[in-house]
Amino acid sequence: MRVQVGNTLRVGPGDQVVIRARLPAAAKLGRLLVFASENGAQFSPYVQNVAEMLVANGKPTMLAPLSMRLVGSESTRTNTFTADINGFVRVMQEVDGLDDVRAVVKMTRTINPNLGALARLQRKLSSWQRPRHTS
Repeated sequence: MRVQVGNTLRVGPGDQVVIRARLPAAAKLGRLLVFASENGAQFSPYVQNVAEMLVANGKPTMLAPLSMRLVGSESTRTNTFTADINGFVRVMQEVDGLDDVRAVVKMTRTINPNLGALARLQRKLSSWQRPRHTS
C-alpha cells in the first residue's frame, strides 16, 4: 500500500521543486514515488513532460514516474525537478504494513524566476491552497 510522507506542495509551471528524503536508522528500504494532481483530479504518479510525450508508430511510449529508492547504504537522497503542471505534488511511500518505518521527506519550491512581479506575487499567495478533488 502507499502512504503519504511529507507535505503536499502547491506548484506551477517552471517552479523548481527540491525533494530531500532520509531513511531512519530503523528502516532498511524506502520506495518513494512523486504523485501529482492537476485541475482537481485525484493524485496519480507524476511523469514529467507527459504533455510532450512522443508517440511512436501511433502508440504512446511508456514513461517512468519520478521516484527515489532509499537503502541502508544510501539512506539520504535529493531529487530536483522543474514542475510542468499547475497543481499539487506529494510524495508517497510504498509500505508493507501501517506499522512500517516511514522516510522523512521535506519538499521546497522556488517560484519560477522568469515570472513577472505580479505573477510571482499571485503564485506566492496561492501557496496556502489545498487540493480539492472533483470526483
